[in-house]
Amino acid sequence: MDSKNLTSVTASAVYYEVNSPLWSDNASKTRAFVLPAGGKIHVKNCDGDAGTSAECTSPMGVASGTADDGKWLFPVGTVMIKNFIFDGKLVETRLFMHVDTATAALIMDGYGSEWVGYNYQWNEEQTEATIVPNARTPVAFNTGTRTVNWVYPSFTDCIGCHSPAVATLGPETAQMNRTVNGANQIDTFVGMGLFDSTAPTKPYTTALVEPYMNTALGLTHPTAGATVDQMARSYLSANCGFCHRPDVNDQGFDLRAGLSLYDTHICGLMEQNGIPADPQTQYQDFNPGDHSLSAMWIRMNTPIPIATDPTGMIDVGRMPSVSSYVVDSQATSLVATWIDSIKTCPTSADAGL
Repeated sequence: MDSKNLTSVTASAVYYEVNSPLWSDNASKTRAFVLPAGGKIHVKNCDGDAGTSAECTSPMGVASGTADDGKWLFPVGTVMIKNFIFDGKLVETRLFMHVDTATAALIMDGYGSEWVGYNYQWNEEQTEATIVPNARTPVAFNTGTRTVNWVYPSFTDCIGCHSPAVATLGPETAQMNRTVNGANQIDTFVGMGLFDSTAPTKPYTTALVEPYMNTALGLTHPTAGATVDQMARSYLSANCGFCHRPDVNDQGFDLRAGLSLYDTHICGLMEQNGIPADPQTQYQDFNPGDHSLSAMWIRMNTPIPIATDPTGMIDVGRMPSVSSYVVDSQATSLVATWIDSIKTCPTSADAGL
């Protein structure tokens, strides 16, 4: 952060925006990264034959496939910065740092990732932010307009989402292909010389559509003609696909964008773990034509009772299971409409979905 203007990032940081942001209880966010001296961004090529290359294979030996094509890899020494804001006040700053293998072995104690996260709690006066202990930490933050319930994640929570196969969430060509301050964001970064020889070339990968309008989240550029399928898949990819993929949390389906509905394998799939609130019923993850009988929608629509379970330690079946306590009503409405619109599961990848 800038030592002379504490709530702003340092001048060496590069601001960025994404087309489909991660839901964080309706917090506004600013995002930036700082590259080390001489460091460049490398862009994965997982298309076609390149999909079996080392950079397109997870640390567990699972091929990540073409859905990871265009993923941005940041060099050791990079610091990712994310600020969480309500009513113009910062409640949290997260720093996510790419360390080398030796440092990771010392810090991580077997977690396997070479990224380490630190969460900082801002005071209400906005004069200081202090590091949060390694535990889920609930607070009631007064913005001057209202009191917001917020929970700082633990170190383990951070690594749980930022797994070795995923690292950063968001920076990929389809997410970054966006107009910012009147110019294409990727054009700006290419002009700044931020990439190695793998810099994206035009025409860029088709941008993920914005899933809905929400000015608090910076969603102000609705894609003309976007379908319900495109919007729902965009949201699910950004909010679920970094975990629900074969090389991270393999539940038999894959929610990354770029796959047909058939290739996600979720339609008609029986859920594996059950829903704690309704242990007697086994749902399909995606029950075509009926969102109310679809486990994916039920889990999205289940809030964590923060008054009685402020750190979210009781499993109520909510997805995402950490770092989100408030139901995203726009998303649940969108996903409900999407599920209801699909009356039967596709029988091939060529079925149009």
